[in-house]
Amino acid sequence: MVVMGMEVYRTGRGGKSLLRIGLGLLAILVLLFFAYVVLPWGSSRVVLLGSDARGAEPSRSDTIVVAKAGGGVLAVPRDTLVEIPGVGQDKVNAALAHGGPELAVETLEELTGVRIGNYAVVDFEAVREVVDALGGITVDVEQPIAYGMDGRYVSIPAGRQTLNGFEALAYVRYRGGPTADIGRIGRQQEFLRALVAEATSPRKLVRLPLVARAVWTNVDTNMNPVSAARLALRMWIFGVGEVELYPGTPQYINGIAYWVPDRAAGARAVEATIA
Repeated sequence: MVVMGMEVYRTGRGGKSLLRIGLGLLAILVLLFFAYVVLPWGSSRVVLLGSDARGAEPSRSDTIVVAKAGGGVLAVPRDTLVEIPGVGQDKVNAALAHGGPELAVETLEELTGVRIGNYAVVDFEAVREVVDALGGITVDVEQPIAYGMDGRYVSIPAGRQTLNGFEALAYVRYRGGPTADIGRIGRQQEFLRALVAEATSPRKLVRLPLVARAVWTNVDTNMNPVSAARLALRMWIFGVGEVELYPGTPQYINGIAYWVPDRAAGARAVEATIA
């Protein structure tokens, strides 16, 4: 009886020791994973380029935003006059057509003065599919929108509206009204806020696999799946703050409309968002 009692005692102590070792290893793994996600290895920034590719035509970036995990979002008007390396002065959206996303990233790095590295070229179909995968997004529409897009007529009343994928795409692409491209950037900022709010809502967690599939099938990126997931996790943990427009003024130069950047104000916008 004494021997059996000793064996049970030893077994109990051994079981507790194994449990402590297992919990210790689990804690180490969690800490390593957290360090891998959180520590600043590689770039925490990404350029999102909305491609306007149509058929065999060279693709220009219809939408240009730079986002930083734990920072903010800097929207760059597509007509911004910049120096494209190896090309010369042109609109910033032409960099994609001249040298692909790599040249677009290099051009934006020279404009902002920060290293970006990562890019994701998003087909407009991604907007439609991601919004539908989320079950719609809710935005505040300042002015009524009504026009034809892709052979269909779309009408969105002013006010707080829940949009499906097609309506959301029409919302972010609309350039009508007196503010034209700048007004569209404002709508894209509203769209990004709404998209982040929906995607990070606990009630939408069950939809994330559908969202991930919609994104991955419509995105061209230089990030591998692990790097993309890591950056997405960092953005999830740290969040993304304010969305700002790269400052400038609209000007016509030789009959062509440009957004001429204000470099001093631009440096402040960069510091507040993606520096």
